[in-house]
Amino acid sequence: MADLDALLDSNVVIAMVAGDHEHHEASAALLAHTDGKRFAVAAHSYAEAYATLTRRGPSASFRWTAEEAWATLVSVAAATTLVGLSPAQTFDTIRSYAEDGGTGAQLYDRLIGQVAIQYGIPRIVSWNLGHMRDLFPVLDVQDPRSFALGK
Repeated sequence: MADLDALLDSNVVIAMVAGDHEHHEASAALLAHTDGKRFAVAAHSYAEAYATLTRRGPSASFRWTAEEAWATLVSVAAATTLVGLSPAQTFDTIRSYAEDGGTGAQLYDRLIGQVAIQYGIPRIVSWNLGHMRDLFPVLDVQDPRSFALGK
């Protein structure tokens, strides 16, 4: 799948679909104004986006219904390519993350970067530049604005 230009991080997918997100416009513009660029989304990123969009409780940012979240993620899936790790690759990535002393939610970033490497996708588009660059110095990590400008 070397013809894919970038892998979208979960935080970009969330910002892309949530109109009240601070990075909505720049994220949504990726699919609308990038001159035929082809994007992928890791399968587990849809789970992370769905969980974030439908989260309940006092700290929940969105509180979408299951139907709203699913319909919106289906629209993103229709405009991108679904990629993912095999069960064994996922387990190996978790193992290596643990062996490196990794803890917490940065594991999801590690999985995303590993998907990019597995599929030969040269860059990750993320709002979480520091974590991604630290985890994957061999990949080009850009925010949506920089990517759209071709930097």
